[in-house]
Order: sequence, then structure tokens, then C-alpha cells
Amino acid sequence: MARPEDEDAPWARQLLVGTGVLLAVALVIGGVVSVFALGAARVTGIDSASSGRSNPPTLVIPSDVPTTTPEPFPDPDVPQAAGSSSQASSPSATPTKKKKPPTSISLQAFPQRVSANQRINLTGTYRGGEGARLQVQRFQGSWTNFPVTVSVSGGLFNTYVYTGRSGPQRFRVMDTTSGRKSNPVKVSVGG
Repeated sequence: MARPEDEDAPWARQLLVGTGVLLAVALVIGGVVSVFALGAARVTGIDSASSGRSNPPTLVIPSDVPTTTPEPFPDPDVPQAAGSSSQASSPSATPTKKKKPPTSISLQAFPQRVSANQRINLTGTYRGGEGARLQVQRFQGSWTNFPVTVSVSGGLFNTYVYTGRSGPQRFRVMDTTSGRKSNPVKVSVGG
């Protein structure tokens, strides 16, 4: 006749074997994850051995003051000056140049070269435009609305567009209430 301890032995053995296998699998998975984490840390430059001088982290926030001319190509909405013909008609008037106030909407696009239907990020600042609704526009012989709008929060805005149209593309944003327009940005699509 079989003893009661013999009947419990296979169950206890299975429990021990199952626990051992579970522990072994957990160790293997933990080892693989740690190897990937160490590799990722090494690739990103996070390293405990780099106790020497390191470069400070950089963060580029677009400013509302352009570092170069805000429009590298002519804006079709602004008529070109006829030259000195207006000055010649009134010789007694002193020639004065009126400076155009800087555009309060500043726009940047990145990347500036994309494949067709790849994401184009549009970011910028709008000084004094808190809560404004901006309409993205694309130049197609004239400025036409692109089906994307963005709101200004904290003086900043951020959106993105996709286009399959190849070639140089120009985008800008326009405040739907005031009619103010940003500087146009150029992105090369396709290639």
C-alpha cells in the first residue's frame, strides 16, 4: 500500500521545478534587459566612467527675434518698391526710411529636407498672441490655407504637417483674428 507522503511528493516536486524554471527565466530576461539598458546608456553618453569635464546640455528655444533676415525670399503679399521715382517727384522732402516693425509671429520648420509624406514640424513664437488661433498656409502661386490650425500657449506654438507634393514648399502661419502673418519657411520635399 502506498504511503500518503508518496502521493504528495510529485506535486511538491513539480512546484519546486516550476519555481526553479520561473526563477531561471526571470534571471535570463533581467540579464537581457540590463544588457540592452547598458548599451543604450553607452550610446546616449550616460556613463559612470565619464567623471571628467562634460558638455553642458543644450536646449534651443526659438526666440521672437530672428537671427537672420526674416524673409530670405520675397513675400508675394508685399508690393515691391518702385525705386526712387517717389523721391524724385518731391525734391523738397527729405528722404526718410521707415523701418518695418518686426513680425511678432516667428516661425521655424524642421527638418528642412524631408521625403514625401514625412512629418514637417512647425514651431514658433507669437509675442502678445496668447490664445490666438493660427492657420497654417502653403504657397501655391498664392497663399492658401493648409488644413491645420494651432493655438498659441505661453507665447509658443507647435504643430506639424505632412505633404506629398515634391519640390520646395513654403509654409507660414496667419492669425485668423488679426490677420498677422509669420515669416515664410522653406522645406525641400522629395528628392
